[in-house]
Amino acid sequence: MSDKTIGRVLLLVADSEAAKTATRFAGLFAARCGAAVTAFSVARAGEVRTDLERALAEATTTLGKSSVAVETAIVEGELIAEAAKKARDGYDLTVFGASARTGREGRRLSLAVWQLAKTVDTPVLLIPREAKPSVERILVCTGGERYIEKGVRFVATLARCLAAQVSLLHILPVAPEMYRAWAPVPRTPDRLLAGESRLARVLRDQLAIFQKEEVAATLVLEESDSIERTIFDVCRRIDAQLLVVGSSPIRGRLRTSMLGSVTRDVIVRANVPVLIVRSSPAGLLKDLWKILREG
Repeated sequence: MSDKTIGRVLLLVADSEAAKTATRFAGLFAARCGAAVTAFSVARAGEVRTDLERALAEATTTLGKSSVAVETAIVEGELIAEAAKKARDGYDLTVFGASARTGREGRRLSLAVWQLAKTVDTPVLLIPREAKPSVERILVCTGGERYIEKGVRFVATLARCLAAQVSLLHILPVAPEMYRAWAPVPRTPDRLLAGESRLARVLRDQLAIFQKEEVAATLVLEESDSIERTIFDVCRRIDAQLLVVGSSPIRGRLRTSMLGSVTRDVIVRANVPVLIVRSSPAGLLKDLWKILREG
């Protein structure tokens, strides 16, 4: 078992029901990980702070019931910029409420939530209002690539703290029938993991990360052309209380991350918390060299 830990949690507090649920999750995670929490609010210029100050006081009381070390802070400025700046101050995880709204165009999240999910450097935990503060099973969506391993290590540390089980989900595309006869797809996790393909080696390494943290982890292998639908089907089947998806950082002045379409759809539709972990692409040439070397 490694000595990695999650020591500091940044909780974004707003005057909303989703934020109250997020506070309970922050308390749960911090108590299990032995982490301290900073309850943080951003007021717009000239905004009356009464509601935010009340929300911060309520958050402090809620966190105090979990015997969590709490500090509070409120600053004036623009939410996205101030939250991103604060998160870079040595935090391991950023938590905030994020309930989707249903309108004529279907379910959608606010632009602020999108921007926070893209801009904050740390892993971000988005909490829908209706989520129950309990995590016993975690579903991790993996594309079977090396760049997600940084996120897998973070989830392994979190799962160890929560004493949660992990299901590592990989979805294979449905091959046309004529190609199945020529090159059958390994349809069971054991058969896939026993092979020597690059995918098998990557998935074995990711499972080994959980084993090192003494976290019970199994591979779930699905074959589907609908990634989003399959993720939610598996989530319901195993009764997962936390979904984990990845994002890729975009290097440059904006310091934002790229959320793929699957990640966006999962966030919008999920009625359980979604953890977005940050992957770390090493660069095109380095990645290409790794792929060629691994075969």
